[in-house]
Amino acid sequence: MKWKQYLIILWVSLFVTTACEKTEVVDSTDFTLYYTGMTDIGPSMTGVINPPSYIGAAPTDFKIAHVMLDDVTHSVNNFEIDSETGSISIKETSDMPVGVYKLTISCSSNGTRYEFKDALAINMMKPVPDGITVTPNKLTVSWADVVDASSPIELPTAQVTTDDDHVSITKYEIARSDFSKYFAISSSGLISIVRGDASLSPGKYVLALKLTTGASKEDEGIFENAIEIDVTSEPLALTYTPAQGKLEEESELSGKTTFRSNTPALKGSTEGVQYAIKNILPATDKIIINPQTGVISVAENHGLTAGQKYTVTVNVKNAYATEGVDFEDVFELDVVEYIEPIANFTYQNVDAIQAVAFDISLDDDFKGDEVRFEFLDLPSPLQGNITLDHVGNISSPKGNTIPIGNYTIKVKATNPKSEEANPTIASFTLTVRANPNYFTYVRYGNNLGLSPAENYANQFRIAVGAPLSSVSPTPTTDAKVSVTYEIQGIHQGSGTTIDINTGKITLGNIAARNCGVFMVTATAGKGTPSEYSIQTPVFFHNSEALASPSNASEMVVVEYSPFVFQVNPGAGGRSIQPNINGANNMSRFTLDYRRNFNYYNFFGTHGSGQPNGANTFLQNLWNTYAQNRGINPNYGSRDPLSYFGNVSSNTHHQTLAYIDPNTFQVIVNPNKWTYNGEAANGVMVGQVTFETNGNDPASGGQIFPIVLWFDSKF
Repeated sequence: MKWKQYLIILWVSLFVTTACEKTEVVDSTDFTLYYTGMTDIGPSMTGVINPPSYIGAAPTDFKIAHVMLDDVTHSVNNFEIDSETGSISIKETSDMPVGVYKLTISCSSNGTRYEFKDALAINMMKPVPDGITVTPNKLTVSWADVVDASSPIELPTAQVTTDDDHVSITKYEIARSDFSKYFAISSSGLISIVRGDASLSPGKYVLALKLTTGASKEDEGIFENAIEIDVTSEPLALTYTPAQGKLEEESELSGKTTFRSNTPALKGSTEGVQYAIKNILPATDKIIINPQTGVISVAENHGLTAGQKYTVTVNVKNAYATEGVDFEDVFELDVVEYIEPIANFTYQNVDAIQAVAFDISLDDDFKGDEVRFEFLDLPSPLQGNITLDHVGNISSPKGNTIPIGNYTIKVKATNPKSEEANPTIASFTLTVRANPNYFTYVRYGNNLGLSPAENYANQFRIAVGAPLSSVSPTPTTDAKVSVTYEIQGIHQGSGTTIDINTGKITLGNIAARNCGVFMVTATAGKGTPSEYSIQTPVFFHNSEALASPSNASEMVVVEYSPFVFQVNPGAGGRSIQPNINGANNMSRFTLDYRRNFNYYNFFGTHGSGQPNGANTFLQNLWNTYAQNRGINPNYGSRDPLSYFGNVSSNTHHQTLAYIDPNTFQVIVNPNKWTYNGEAANGVMVGQVTFETNGNDPASGGQIFPIVLWFDSKF
């Protein structure tokens, strides 16, 4: 997607099908169309929605049949569709009416014309009202202070403010972008910088805010360019790619020769940047550097001879390092007798299978030295899905999201013998065909009455007094071929099995008042090159009553529905309020996290286990909690997840999560479930204790009523 202006607006990728329901294949024919759309756009934004993927024969002759605005037919010229690919351009949004636009798309496939109602939805949001400001609207902070989790330096903040007589704000969010995870906003509008994430790069970041200025969804608005945050640093790294070059010796055969490196990548602030050659070995004054760009070059009449290698050390200055930083031996220049010109630069046309990895190499008779390769006019569906290396090889990983279709790929090759006005270009066709094994979901649903099922985790409760065998779910899937199923126990559930052909789960052992967590892997085309798999977590809660420790006649049952709290670790949030039965006086009921905290990693690099386990994710989070409070870490303590453990110090804002003492909702604090720049992607199961006498339930009845499931996509 391309930005027309330097505006950071919320772009959200949303999987939308050709029918009214998300992610369901509802067309009864063999042809179904899928768009990856976007929602929540602002009035100064343009963009492109990628071509759709599909099941069936390749579609052609795309048209926008009609547009609905808030379910009323609307005539606009802001959407254009590519008749061949189906990609949709959004343009000239400044005067678009606010509301949800639903586009009906028509196309032809295998001689039949199809029309898909509400193929995608686009939410055009109004700007926020006047009278809202951020103070200050510019922050400057040192990169070293931000990435150092233990730095004592207080990071700057900014406050969203309003004209009290004009407007009030009920909800604050940072518009999502590639870098929004580095920043946070509180429920009172305080904008802060997340500390301890080493993946943050120095630079200027412009944030937009998504604000709700009333009680309803209709009062949401975009506050563009709300604040600029300048993360500053001295030059940290300098990289030339490639880091070696060749210069042809000047001779009667070669004539005059020159050399020019690629522009280097600088990690560090660019204000006042200046490049200079600090040292060349062996010494020569023929190798020079552009002080503004860092490009290393050699002009004609250099007199350098074949067989000599020169290593270059570069000094880089900026506004935060006036003496400069030396980067030793960052480039090497090899003088050779002859550089072969580019010849026979071709690729063969390639057939690929949807979501399957592929590699494309240059034809074997290619010739050329010191060649630089780059894509020309790469189709948008391929951007981010294919890579081109320094020797001209093109590749795409397994699981790529390239839509089915035909794509023309152009690659430009240049070297010192190339004519700048007439570069060598190779063009070939990539054809991505339907993967017969491709499918989009496996769903078990739930027995809690939660709908639509796709919006909730696959979760089942064994009712109080019922046997485990009373629940034995079987999944649905949109796979068009047979699928094999495997199951892995994550938490509890020893002896649980799955039918390899149907996916039906038969539970083993889940302790009373505990939760079972499993990962089901469904695979189509197992063992073939086009094998495709989907992993689906499935959850069970074995609900049973437990006597109150202070009054055995009170048989307490605590049930969250859903009992799987799906939460974005960057945004945090509140769970549902539980249903609590059996307590005589709810005003004296207390509930708190207590012990046996386990994190199970689904995807990523975090270590699974408890806080006392070496290098586990929870141990790192316990360390961060202790650092933020200025205390020593205690891996047996409940405090990082406890309400009662933070009452005396009034440090609930420092906790990872805690249970609200009034509503008994689980509150997950934002940006606490991240370590080394990587957010949680897995589940946390911890023991909760209760009492019915109004006291701290540290020694209370022991239950596991809720699972926290973290994923940045939530």
